[in-house]
Order: sequence, then structure tokens, then C-alpha cells
Amino acid sequence: MDRDLKFTIITEGQKQGIALTCRKYGISRTLYYRWLQRYKSFGISGLDDIKKNFTPVNKTKTEVESTILNLIRKHPNYGPREIKYLLEKIDHHISESAVYNVMKRNNLTTRSKRIRFSNKRQKNITTDLPDFNSIKSGEGWLFWTTFCGCFEGIGPVYEYTIFDFKSRIACTRLYSSLSMEIFEDILTAVAIPVAQHLNLDAKHLCFLQDNKIMDKKNDSFINKIYEILQSHGLEIDIHLLKEQDSCNTLDMIKKHREDYTHGCLSYLMPFVHSGTSFKDLKIGLQKYIRNYNIHQQQDYDGVLYSPIGYHVKAIDSEMVLPLWAYIEREY
Repeated sequence: MDRDLKFTIITEGQKQGIALTCRKYGISRTLYYRWLQRYKSFGISGLDDIKKNFTPVNKTKTEVESTILNLIRKHPNYGPREIKYLLEKIDHHISESAVYNVMKRNNLTTRSKRIRFSNKRQKNITTDLPDFNSIKSGEGWLFWTTFCGCFEGIGPVYEYTIFDFKSRIACTRLYSSLSMEIFEDILTAVAIPVAQHLNLDAKHLCFLQDNKIMDKKNDSFINKIYEILQSHGLEIDIHLLKEQDSCNTLDMIKKHREDYTHGCLSYLMPFVHSGTSFKDLKIGLQKYIRNYNIHQQQDYDGVLYSPIGYHVKAIDSEMVLPLWAYIEREY
């Protein structure tokens, strides 16, 4: 069953009743709720047929590959054997052939290519993971979009979110389309003002790879983002994270995204199906995000904080939120 039909069944169930809808389409309530939960966690894309990714057992882990590339930047004259020895010093024990395979995947098998790679300006997108284990609250931002669906009387609804990995402070807005200009809007009108008032010292901006508004080859977009960041005094590295890879950090990022999206869509669904306007839907989500950031308690290593409460504790600050954090503003 394709995702459009699944979405039709979900929305019809919210309006007409789940039991009646399940009988109409000949599906079980268990299957309906399974689709509903996946929709709430991932948006429309959660209704696609699940495809299991195959990862070769001998493929080097993403975090180790990132370490190898960083060593190549520092030592471009070294070949696979020398890099292997450096890895052993920091307790990464992989074969020389595995190091060579990383070089081959990244087109770094010759000394001249490694030197160019080492000298290359970092004003581009990298697939290297930031060291999320060592970053502080406010330093590692994630960006994603979620297609919520196309609703009667509202039209298409897309959720744009900029999310701090450590504190889980979130900036989210709803829009009716996907575009680079809208990303610039949420960055400059929401995320950067929030960062300035809450002392979020951003050092990394990470795009999840399923993001539809950017192409890693789109240099004009990348340069535009750097210009915006630098005009606000921010020196930020941009990363494109490969969601099909698996490591502890990426699994945690996916879990943050899933939990947060589930909360947003669970809140929005009753309003969507009650026939509210897009304007009121956007204002309603603002209220939810405000409550989420300021009041919603979450577990941080066994201690409960709100996202802003955690950040205030982490940076040892007595900050006072600006007035605009409490008022409803159109956008």
C-alpha cells in the first residue's frame, strides 16, 4: 500500500473514527496505530515502505573514518601504513587495507590529492561528524525538514526545525513550501536571535542528508549561509550527516529528531483535522514550542530539566528571557 493511501486512511480515521475507517479499508486497528505512530515520528516519509539498509560487516565506522580524514589533513604526506600507526596510538586498531579503502572512497589515494585535501579551505560542506561527545550546550545545531502532509483548507505543511543537540532547545516554524529562502528566514529571524539571547555559542550546523532544500554541490547556497553566519559574528562549520550510516552519535540524533517530531505532530493533528486556518496552526505551534523549551521536563543523564533550564545550568547563567519569547508573533 503506497504512502498516499496510508496518509488518506490516517486522516480519515482522525475525522470519521478509527474503527469505522479500519473496517472500510479492511485493515486492523493495530496496523492503523502503527502507521499513525510512524507518521507522528517522521511525517509523510514515515509512511514509506521500510527498507533495511545493508552495511558491509567490514565497513569502517563513521566515527573512525572521520578520525582518519582528520589525520590525513594533518599528515597529507603519510600513506595508509603511517596513518594506521597513528590510529593505533589513539587506540583505533584497524588494518592498513581498511585505511586505504577510506582513502579510496574519498579519492585520496595519492600524495598530491591528500595535499590538496589538506590545503582545501573548510568553507564547504563536510560529511565528517563533529565530536558530539565533547561539544557543549549550544554548540551543535541540527537542521531538518518534515513534510507533515497536504490538508484540506490548509494545503501542504512543512516543519522546519533547528535543534541544539546537547540542550535540545528547538526553533520550529511551519511553512507551505520548501526553499532555501525559507531556511534563511528561520535561521536569521528565529535561530540566531534565540542564540544571541540564550548565549548559544554555535560551532557546528548539521544538515540531515534527507533534507530536500539543499544540494551539497550547491556552492551558492553554502556561501550564502556562511555570509549570513559571519555577518552575525558566527564561525560555524557546516556538516551533511549521512543518515544511512550507523553509530552511537547518529543513532542519538535520529532519536532526538523522532521524539521531537512526534511531540510536534501529536500536538498539531487535532488542530489540522478541526479545520483551523494555516495562520492559526502556525500560532498554535509557537505556543507548543515555547512550552516545550521553557517548561517541558526531559531526562538529562538522570536529572529532569526543561531544554532552556538545562542550558542555563550548563553555562551557569542567570539569564532572563526577552519579552518576545512570550508573545505570539506572525511570520
